[in-house]
Amino acid sequence: MSNYIYDTVEKLCKKYKSRDPFELLNGMNVIVTESFAFSNLKGFCFLNCRTTYVVINGNLTDSEKRIVAAHELGHIVLHKDHLKLAPMKDSILYDMTGKLEYQANSFAADLLIPDAEIRSLLKEEEMDYFTACHYLDTAPDLISFKLFSLMKRGDACVHSLPFELNSRFLNKQHYNTSRNI
Repeated sequence: MSNYIYDTVEKLCKKYKSRDPFELLNGMNVIVTESFAFSNLKGFCFLNCRTTYVVINGNLTDSEKRIVAAHELGHIVLHKDHLKLAPMKDSILYDMTGKLEYQANSFAADLLIPDAEIRSLLKEEEMDYFTACHYLDTAPDLISFKLFSLMKRGDACVHSLPFELNSRFLNKQHYNTSRNI
C-alpha cells in the first residue's frame, strides 16, 4: 500500500508520456480554468454532468499554479468518488491533518519531482536543501513530501527529512521559489 500513490503516478505518466500536470489534465479531458475571483482559495476540482473541472487561483505564481494543478490531479485520480459528493476545495496545500489532502500532496510531489532528479541533486556535495528547492523551482515542503515518499519506499539516498512536513505552507498568497538564497 505504501507504493500505491507512487505507482499510480508512474502509470499515469507512462500512459500520457508526460509529468506536466496540465498536459495530464488535458489528456484526461479535464477542463482547467483560472479564476481571479477568490483570494484565499488556491484551487478546487469538481465533477458536474460527467465532466471534471479544475479551477486554479489566477493570482498565484506559475510555480504555485503547477503545484496546485498537480495536487488537484491527485484528488481526481485518487479520490474520484469524493468528487461526486462535493467539490474538493484547497485553501491550504500541504495539509497533513486529513488523509485525502496528504495523499494529494504526495501525489503532487511524486508527479512533479522525478526520483532520478532528486537523487542526482542529493549526491552533489555542494547542493544544500534550499539550493535544491531553487534549482527545481519548487517549494521546500513539496520536496519534503518527495523525500518522505523516497524514505517510505526504502530509498537509500534519504536518511531523514531536513525538517518536519509543514501543514500550513501555502497559506501565504505568493510563495516565491525564486528568492535569493
